[in-house]
Amino acid sequence: MSRFALIKMLRRKGELHGQLIISAIFISLILILLWSLDRYWQNTLKPRLYLAAETQAKVLAESQATALTDALERAEPERLKSYLLETVEEMLIVEDPAIGERFIRNLQLQLDYTSISVPPDSLDLNEGIGPCDQCFNVEVPLINHQGEILGIATLSISDGYFRTLSQEMKSKLFAESGLVFGLLAAVWLVMMIMFHRLHIAKQILEASDQAKTRFMANVTHELRTPLNAILGYTQLYKRDLEMMNNYGQGIKAIDRSADHLLLMINDILEFSRANEENLTLHPVEVDLHSFLKTMVEMTQISTQIKNLPFEYNFDKDLPSIVKIDDKRLRQVLLNLLSNAVKFTNSGHVSFSVRLKSIKSDICRLKFEIEDTGIGIEKSQLQSIFIPFQQLDNAITRAEGTGLGLTISQRLVKLMGSKLQLKSEPKKGSKFWFELNIPVIGKENINSDDVSISATTAQQNEPIILPQKHQLDALIEQTKRHNILGIRSILKELEHQPELGPFLNKTRPYVEKYRFKELSEWLEKHETS
Repeated sequence: MSRFALIKMLRRKGELHGQLIISAIFISLILILLWSLDRYWQNTLKPRLYLAAETQAKVLAESQATALTDALERAEPERLKSYLLETVEEMLIVEDPAIGERFIRNLQLQLDYTSISVPPDSLDLNEGIGPCDQCFNVEVPLINHQGEILGIATLSISDGYFRTLSQEMKSKLFAESGLVFGLLAAVWLVMMIMFHRLHIAKQILEASDQAKTRFMANVTHELRTPLNAILGYTQLYKRDLEMMNNYGQGIKAIDRSADHLLLMINDILEFSRANEENLTLHPVEVDLHSFLKTMVEMTQISTQIKNLPFEYNFDKDLPSIVKIDDKRLRQVLLNLLSNAVKFTNSGHVSFSVRLKSIKSDICRLKFEIEDTGIGIEKSQLQSIFIPFQQLDNAITRAEGTGLGLTISQRLVKLMGSKLQLKSEPKKGSKFWFELNIPVIGKENINSDDVSISATTAQQNEPIILPQKHQLDALIEQTKRHNILGIRSILKELEHQPELGPFLNKTRPYVEKYRFKELSEWLEKHETS
C-alpha cells in the first residue's frame, strides 16, 4: 500500500470515527428523551387520567342510584320487582357515545327490607352483561327523601373512558414530542453534513499546507547551493588583497547579505521540517563534555566579533555520557545563544548548565542562557513564539525570519519540556528549560575543564587527526570552498569514534562557512 493510500485510509477512518461519535451522542439523546417521556406518562399523566376516570365513574354511579331509589319509592309493592328489573335492564343496555360501549357492566342490589313492604330477599338483584376485570366498582347507598337508607347498589362502571382518554392523551403526547424528535433528527443530519464538509475542508487545508511546506523545503534547499558558491567566492576574494583594496566594501556587503540570506533559508527549512508529522527524536550516546565545549566554541566566534564577554559555567557533577538527540538540542541552544549575542551590544552573554537531580540513571539538567541585551516588553513575551512574529526594532528588521524561537519551542516540547522566558526592557533576557536525560556514564566532568569563564581561560583537549590523505583532501576542499566536498569528507570521518573531538572542532567553521579560518586551523594542526 502506498503512503498516499495509507494516509487517505487513515483520514477516512478518522472521519468515520467522528461520525460514529456524533451518531452515538444523538442516539443517546433520543433514548434519554424516550425514557423521560415514558417516565412522565407512567408516573404523572397516567395516574391523573385514572383519577379523572374514577371520579367520572362515581358520578355516573350516583346518577344511576337516584333512578333506583325513585323506583323503590314510587312503585306499588306488587309491581315493585318488575319495575325494578325494567329499570336495571335499561341501565345495562345504555351505551356511552364517548366510548362506544355500555358504561354499566354489572349491578348488585342489596335492600333493607325493614324499610320496604315486600318479602325479604325478593328484590336482591345481581345482573350483568359479562365479567369486567378492569371496571370501576362503586358502592352507592340508596337514600329516600326522608333520609332513610333503602339499600346499597354496587355498580361496575366500564373503564372504557379511561382507555379512550389514555389512548388519546398518549397519542397526543408522543405526537407533540415528535416535533422534538424531528428537530433532533434535523440537527443530527446537519451536524453530519457539517462534519463531513469540515473534514473535507480540513483535508484540503492540510494538503495545501503540506504542499506549501514541501515547496518551501525544496526551494530553500535548492537556494543553498548557489549561496554556497557565493559565500565561497567571497571568502576567496577576501583573501585577495588587490581585490579587497579595489572592491573590499562591495565584497563585504555581498558576504554579509549572502550570510544573512543563508540564515533565513536555514530557518525556513527547519521550520518546514518541524511542521512535518513524522518529526521524531533520535537519541544517541553523547559525550556531554565535548557537546558543551562545542557549544562554547561555536558561540565564541560570534562574541569575539562583537567583542562581548562570554561566560559559561557548568556544574562539576554533570555526568560524562548521556543519551540525547544532540542535533536537536544543539539546534535549540545555538538558536538561543545566537539570539543572545545578536541582541546584546554591551554587557555580557552567559551560558550555564545545572544538575537539578539524578535518580535511577535519569538526570534532570537545567539549561540557561542569559544576556544583557535590549530585552522584551511584557506584552510581547508570548507573541515572540508565534511563527514569523518579531519584535519591532532595528535588529529584527535587518535580519532574521521570526522562526528561531518557534522552532526551539517545538523541539523543547518534543523533548518533554517547555522553553521559559524572563525579560525586562533594556536590561536583558533569560531563557531556560529543564530536561530529563538518561545517564550512560556517571563519571563527573572535571570541574577544571568546565567551571571557568571564556574570557579568562581556554580549554585544551587532545585532538586526534585523521589520516594524512584524509586531512590533505579536507584541506584541499576547504581551500576550494567546496562545501559539498567538505561535508562528504566529514561524513566519512564520523565512522571513526576517536575523531569525535576533531569533528566537534571543525563543525562550527563549516556551519558558519568560515573556510579561511578552517583552512588555517587544519594546516596549523597538520604541521604541529
